[in-house]
Amino acid sequence: MMKNRKNTIAKLLAEEDIFVIHKQMETAYFDVKNRELGLPIWKENAMSDVEEELLICHEIGHALYTPLDMMENAQLRKIEHSVVNVLEDARIEQKVMNKYLGSVRVFKDGYKSLIQKDFFGTSTKDVSKFNLIDRINLHFKNVSNVPFAANESVWVEKASKTVTPDDVLDLAEELIAWMSENTDSMGEPDESGETSNDSMGDPAEGSGSSGESGDEDGETKGEENNVTKSGDDAGDDADTNDNDSDKSDDETSTDKKELEVPDTKDIVEGGKSGEGAAATPNITAETDSKFGKSITDARDMEAENVNYVRINDINLNDVVVPYKKVIEDNENHYKKDDLFFSSTLEKVTELKKTSKKTVAYMVKEFEMKKSADAYARAAVSKTGSLDMGKLHTYKYNEDLFKKVTTLPGATNHGLVMCLDWSGSMADNLEGTLSQLYNLVWFCRRTNIPFEVFAFTSNYAKFYYDSDLEKEAGTFDISSFSMLNVFSSKMSIDEEMKVMHYLWMIANQWGYRQDWGRDGYPQRAFQPYQLGGTPLNEAILAMMNIVPKFKKETGVQKVHTVFLTDGAGSGLSSKMEWMLDTKENSSTYGDHFLGLSSLSGKTVITDPVTNKTVETICNRWGRWDATPVLLEILKKRIPEMNVVGFFVAGSGRSGKVKPATLRYIITGQTYAQSNKGETDLQKALIELKKTNVFVTKSKGYDEYYVLPGAEQLNVEEFEMSDDLVGASKSKLKTAFAKSSANRVSSRPLLNKFISMVA
Repeated sequence: MMKNRKNTIAKLLAEEDIFVIHKQMETAYFDVKNRELGLPIWKENAMSDVEEELLICHEIGHALYTPLDMMENAQLRKIEHSVVNVLEDARIEQKVMNKYLGSVRVFKDGYKSLIQKDFFGTSTKDVSKFNLIDRINLHFKNVSNVPFAANESVWVEKASKTVTPDDVLDLAEELIAWMSENTDSMGEPDESGETSNDSMGDPAEGSGSSGESGDEDGETKGEENNVTKSGDDAGDDADTNDNDSDKSDDETSTDKKELEVPDTKDIVEGGKSGEGAAATPNITAETDSKFGKSITDARDMEAENVNYVRINDINLNDVVVPYKKVIEDNENHYKKDDLFFSSTLEKVTELKKTSKKTVAYMVKEFEMKKSADAYARAAVSKTGSLDMGKLHTYKYNEDLFKKVTTLPGATNHGLVMCLDWSGSMADNLEGTLSQLYNLVWFCRRTNIPFEVFAFTSNYAKFYYDSDLEKEAGTFDISSFSMLNVFSSKMSIDEEMKVMHYLWMIANQWGYRQDWGRDGYPQRAFQPYQLGGTPLNEAILAMMNIVPKFKKETGVQKVHTVFLTDGAGSGLSSKMEWMLDTKENSSTYGDHFLGLSSLSGKTVITDPVTNKTVETICNRWGRWDATPVLLEILKKRIPEMNVVGFFVAGSGRSGKVKPATLRYIITGQTYAQSNKGETDLQKALIELKKTNVFVTKSKGYDEYYVLPGAEQLNVEEFEMSDDLVGASKSKLKTAFAKSSANRVSSRPLLNKFISMVA
């Protein structure tokens, strides 16, 4: 609860929905690129509430007021890193206190507590023996009675009056030059004989970190993913805009977005011992180094690390292939004067013709069911007006007022469907498409808005030869695409073309065809061939697709359907900013995106809803991401029904194996005593009777298990000739059986009707 409160405080102070994370790291920092505030995991009772609140307020100061390029400019001007830190801290902390009056107490009490714990190394040394920059640092950290000579007080006054980052850099430069000429201000060396340069450490080793802020630690190396950061890069280069004190809030907000990441090669090289401070090796802030060591001692090194991952903000233009592009690609690929082309077109046309009666029948059943349900929920109420036709019955009838029957408004439904376009679907693709086509025709007849996407790993790989734009802190989602194969916005002619193209892809292997009769199969255009199973990536895409669909169509309730024949590919890594510090490397000093494996406790945050879900990844990074991502999807779009259709049947018969059902029901791959045996038998009976088994699993609101192969094909049942002249009762029975068989052979359509009626 306390952690959540501090997270909220940080967001309010930063005036934006920044990410606050708690994990194994050397110091508090603010990541200006990803707008992320990081706090270490402390030992129990090592950091009090007010001390941690101080760190938050300090880092928020950098987030608001320290521009991204400030420390780069300091390095270019060869100004000692720690001197800039001290003066910049004084500036931004004063600004925070001026902006948030309540933070005055936090800074005062927080530093008082840290000083009592000797975080600055003042308990064993006379404060008067520190050099001037250290004494300035202690003065602004609320150490009482810090002594200054008359000619030194001028610099304290100047430090308190810096307004812009340029003021700080100019003052740091002037102060270093003055101290070099006035050796009395240099203080006395540490009894240990260590110089400040030694305590700064090498950035590649991550030493000399400061816990107060991400800026006082020289260079910091993140433990979780071996990210080497400058403390100033993590804190002092915070993405802000106080370069001009007269800027308005609006200007500040605009500048914040336009800042770019500096060239880190200069930052890394400049942060090393000796550079920048070479001319004046003794002018560094020892209190800065001591604070970093104190923070390290306060950390709980044994605590379990936590992974933090954010839901990807996917640009739909990068992943969605419009249906017009699908048509264009395939129209240019297939040869039209070909027997295979004409025979497959004939089969799709015949399927539409034979399904027309059944679809019309199911539309009628749908309308009847919807009307019956509406009347069942009808409400009768008095209007308050007298019914003049009943007035003469006043002596024996008390109900003389007119009544009105109110039918509840019908909910406006919409359908968004994701179809597995992977290689394992090959045997079941024709039957799956026949089910899908019936569903599309039904939605057409009932004016239900719909979009159908085929999720694939092939399109981007072969067509664009490039990956999606990557964002640090998010899942590694390699190349994947969403083929928009059907839409209620398509014309009938466009719809028929895509149905034909997909049918040719489903029949391209030739083992279902008589080549002499149907023609030799044409191979599909390479980007449309079946590939992997990016189901989880598709769920991430749905988080943007569904809200867009809902807004454009105005539907009240969306039914999001995923149809697949297996588990999706794993999301075992996240993107991270990495920094190569090896001087021999061709990428020395350059930022680039690398991968960090997910292992152990993982917190997934949706930046849109700010909802989080916790899960556990094992040490190989393998975990069932689908239920977790579906949970986040449902939190983003509350009024939504998420349904899964699992084509579980295999082999030529397409039967669902009992072991498969057992695993779906119990989570066990084999029987443990008689656990779930009764439920298994019931499931097998239901599957045989209705051609589908319904349960709850994998995070779906409803999970439909379907047989495969021939059992997926849509069938039309005609009356046999021996019924000619049959009795009325026999005809009635035969008709009912035929209707039932037509419905059961279309489980996808049948179950969808039950959801929307």
